[in-house]
Amino acid sequence: MQNQKNFTTFLWGAPFIGSIGRSVYDMAIIWLILDITNSEKYTGLIAMTTYLPAIFFGLFIGALVDMYSKTKVMAFATSMQAIAVLGVPLFLLFDIRLAWIIMILAIFHNSFSIPFVPAFNAYLPTQIEKDKLLKANSIVNIAWQSAVFIGPIVTAYALTIISIEYIFYVTVLCYIITAFIIINAPKDEVDKENIDFSNILKKTYQGLIYLNSKKTLRFIIILTILSNLFVMGPAIVGIPILVKIALGGTVSNFFICEASVGLGMLLGTTFVYNFGDRFTHGRLFLAGLFIDGASFCLYYFIENMTQMYILSFCHGIGIPLLIISRVAMMQKNIPEKLLGRIFAIISISIISMTAVSSGIIGLASDIFDIQTIFLFFGSMAGLCGIVGFLHPKIKHLN
Repeated sequence: MQNQKNFTTFLWGAPFIGSIGRSVYDMAIIWLILDITNSEKYTGLIAMTTYLPAIFFGLFIGALVDMYSKTKVMAFATSMQAIAVLGVPLFLLFDIRLAWIIMILAIFHNSFSIPFVPAFNAYLPTQIEKDKLLKANSIVNIAWQSAVFIGPIVTAYALTIISIEYIFYVTVLCYIITAFIIINAPKDEVDKENIDFSNILKKTYQGLIYLNSKKTLRFIIILTILSNLFVMGPAIVGIPILVKIALGGTVSNFFICEASVGLGMLLGTTFVYNFGDRFTHGRLFLAGLFIDGASFCLYYFIENMTQMYILSFCHGIGIPLLIISRVAMMQKNIPEKLLGRIFAIISISIISMTAVSSGIIGLASDIFDIQTIFLFFGSMAGLCGIVGFLHPKIKHLN
């Protein structure tokens, strides 16, 4: 009974509290870099650089996740992220506002964020029956998106009272609480193995071979990679540039904009939770892929912050459709012993494209206006969804 109570707390609490911290951090750090550099190009390039170490080492993380206790991996990773974030306000406290220092701390933070998602997604099937995974993933996403909605609103209000450096303490506190929740979650059973570099390489290779043998799952990951190439840069770097430079908005406007995305995501998740069983996971994934990209095209026409909030809400609706369904498809169709490796490959694919896309947006904004960039990148991302619907098997996959 106590184990069930602790797992329920984990299922809601870890993604909710952790995501409040992460959403506050993601917005505050990119705004801080943009404020320090006052350059769209350097903001994009610095954002790209912070993901590079995670890309180089992240592929091997999946093997480690499969070899260690998932709860221990999550707790350790969250604790190290808290330490990294704590460095930001400490440097700002002594008026050390150097972009390269912030970049190093961000690299440290992003590197330790890598193990969490594959560990979390691989942990759930050890505690939940397969036919209940879509509902469970919906609950996780409701918690996550509630946090993405609440976090920015609270922060936007807080910024009217305190300066941005104090906002990072919110993230540190959230990470500490999350680590405590994870430590108390039911432990997963792991077969003891010889953990050395050759074994890690072997297991990583096994994961890649397995994925290569599953053509439909491989194509889903290819669509994920291409979609994130066209979506992540605009989402992370493009939106603050659009708000601050094109629309003349404030940091509070930016946080409310992100809260609007969170509200849209909450609506999308509610739809999946209540009506998701009426569609195949594949159709939900492809619909989300199309909405996620195509909605960015409309950013080309934005003229004021009210329109920005409305379109941000619309953009958010598609995100949970593709994420919840993609995770459920992988959990149902991949052997449990390989899940950590496959989810790590997906995470690295997303992070790699986030880095590349952020750099491209930073460089492109020196040549084109940001709204034209949104039109092009959104069109390409929406096209990924259309291409997916033409695939003979994805839309039928459950």
